[in-house]
Amino acid sequence: MKRRKHRTYLNNKGRINFRSKKLIILLFVLLVVYLGGHYVYYGSLTRNCIYTEKELPVPEQLAKGAIVVAKDAYVAIGQDGEYSCLPRMGSIDREVVEPAEINKGLKSYYTNRGLRVEPLKKGTSFQAIGVMAVHKYGLTTLDSGGGPIYWVILKDENNLIYQVASFGLNKDEPFLAFYESSAPLTTQAVKLLSEDSFDEKLLASEGEESFSYTGKLIDVSAEDLEASEPKWKKLADRLERGEKLTLFIELWLRDDDYKEIKLSDNLAERERQIAEIQDKFLKRIPKNIVLKNVEKNAAWPYISMDANLELLHYLVDNQALLKINYITELKK
Repeated sequence: MKRRKHRTYLNNKGRINFRSKKLIILLFVLLVVYLGGHYVYYGSLTRNCIYTEKELPVPEQLAKGAIVVAKDAYVAIGQDGEYSCLPRMGSIDREVVEPAEINKGLKSYYTNRGLRVEPLKKGTSFQAIGVMAVHKYGLTTLDSGGGPIYWVILKDENNLIYQVASFGLNKDEPFLAFYESSAPLTTQAVKLLSEDSFDEKLLASEGEESFSYTGKLIDVSAEDLEASEPKWKKLADRLERGEKLTLFIELWLRDDDYKEIKLSDNLAERERQIAEIQDKFLKRIPKNIVLKNVEKNAAWPYISMDANLELLHYLVDNQALLKINYITELKK
């Protein structure tokens, strides 16, 4: 009897040891999978952020001068989740946005990230107080690259802190002017920053980031700068001055899937198609926006109405959703 109990004890002990080994192996495999997945996504075994940041010195000439908004631009306000894991960049809740992005109807890129987009008035002045080099790591670099992306940290007259991606990402529409400390801020000759104003790179041989100011600026007259403003912005300026305007809008011949709508040769059917396009457009405008003196053209997808600032801004911000081809003033 004692031998049978002894054998049973040994068998049970063997089963327990085998189960313990299986559990240890399973835990080890899970740990390897977790660490492997963590490394693939974050590019590191210890870092829980796909980004790293490094502060660089501000080029001396840039630090001594004033960076001024030469054309009305925008600022995206709020905590951007993308850089929230970075100590410095994650603490800055204002990003200077190029006017070209908003003028092309890309406001939703920011609002979809929970940011609020507000106007940044012409004449707003900044001082450059920092430069940050941001690297990206892990799986997501396959479609965007690892960088670095250089950001200039700005401070305005009210000591509010902003970040702006290295000036001149859109060379076709530069909007920030630079004035050396000795130059007056009011002058007919405007000198704009562009991508050529900076030399930014990663020194591969040394593994160090490099950001310098080249001094190259775009000379433009104040008249030419004003003339480059989009038509809708000029209309908005006139509305702000109290002028009365009538908007003229041409709609795209596109359905909800953005497929082209072929207008019928039959007059009655053609007018029905056009009326349907116009009605869908009007229904997409929020009820709280005032619409007055709306007139619809029966022969083509034109529509006109009295202008107001809230309406104009909504139309510009939602051009794709509303399927707007262009907006102009109807002169009577």
